[in-house]
Amino acid sequence: MDIIQAFKRLGQRLSGWSYAIDMLYYQLPLIKKLYAKNGFYLKLTCSACPEQYEVYKDGVQVAYYRLKHGEFMVDYPECGGETIYESEPNGDGMFDDNERLVYLTKALRIVQQKLNNHQNK
Repeated sequence: MDIIQAFKRLGQRLSGWSYAIDMLYYQLPLIKKLYAKNGFYLKLTCSACPEQYEVYKDGVQVAYYRLKHGEFMVDYPECGGETIYESEPNGDGMFDDNERLVYLTKALRIVQQKLNNHQNK
């Protein structure tokens, strides 16, 4: 991405900033229910720049998610641990509204797989 594209993207993001934050808080309860249904607790630790989460199972942290500079990473079991998933969504410091549910659901499946593989060893 060249500098002009970066500034255009930043301008688009700032113009819709309050809407994007609102959508985060509208979507988060649904996503948290999905996690709870699967036995996990999702904690939003920063809403933007970077958007980041900690994931717990039975009171123990099992994953850390971060979207920063257009790169979404899932670390196991915490920040700085083994990176088990990487992707490049459109969102830069926070997910676009149509991405959050998709990426957080995929991350949940990957964390579940990692935990299952770890338990089977």
